[in-house]
Amino acid sequence: MKNNHNSNSNSKVFFLSLIIITIIFLLRKEDSFQDKFAKLTLPIKESYLNLTNNIQTSIDQYLNQAEAVEKLKNENLLLRKYLYQQKIKIVKLEALHTYDEEKFNHHKNILRVQTISYKKLNDFSQIYLTNGDELKKDKIFGLIQKNVAAGIAIKTDEPLKGILLSNEECQFSTFIGEKKRPGIAKGIDAQHMEINFIPKWSQINIGDKVVTSGLDNIFLPNIPVGIVTKVITKSTYKTAIIKIHADVLHPNFFYLVKEVIHTPKDINISSTSPDKNGTDLK
Repeated sequence: MKNNHNSNSNSKVFFLSLIIITIIFLLRKEDSFQDKFAKLTLPIKESYLNLTNNIQTSIDQYLNQAEAVEKLKNENLLLRKYLYQQKIKIVKLEALHTYDEEKFNHHKNILRVQTISYKKLNDFSQIYLTNGDELKKDKIFGLIQKNVAAGIAIKTDEPLKGILLSNEECQFSTFIGEKKRPGIAKGIDAQHMEINFIPKWSQINIGDKVVTSGLDNIFLPNIPVGIVTKVITKSTYKTAIIKIHADVLHPNFFYLVKEVIHTPKDINISSTSPDKNGTDLK
């Protein structure tokens, strides 16, 4: 009986030892397996890390490029705006130079004005002008483009309005030819005016020069207007069709006559020969 008990105890010890040995063997095998598995998957993990790093780098580069592109776009817009402003200034300076006449620049009775806009989009013969605040209301002023008559200006409750030679409302007194025959100019179109109420007995020839008389207190005297191209005899007077000197289709800068001087001393306006930009008053 005692021997049986010892035998059972030995069996249990043997079985327990076997289990322990098996566990130890399996743990060693597990460590070996894990080590081999780790070594086997190491390149995969490394490739995965490289891939994720590359993706993150690409994302960072894209975001940096997007920020750089946006910055460049903003800088480009600023440069284009600056260039546009400079072009406008250059155009204004060129126009100012084109229509500049030194003899009028510093005269107390001459005011430099500039076109703001057309009064109506479908009418190129009426414009709004700058510097009207200092002028008297309900008075007609002469407009000179460089050194030739270009129209009239009227100050009312509206901004200063310019009426160019092409408008039939533009009317003022003139002299025709060397003998200074009187007549009243009236607008026809952008290239022509008609001079009405010329005395019927007057000898008017094609090619005669037409100048302002100054007697209507609108223009200074002897400002060139145009050249006679046609003469029409009517029942009680003659009418002359003239080709005007002014470029009324490009209204920009003008000299406005605030007050008429019939015998000017500080400017000389005796000549009436047109030059390449209009008529040079020597």
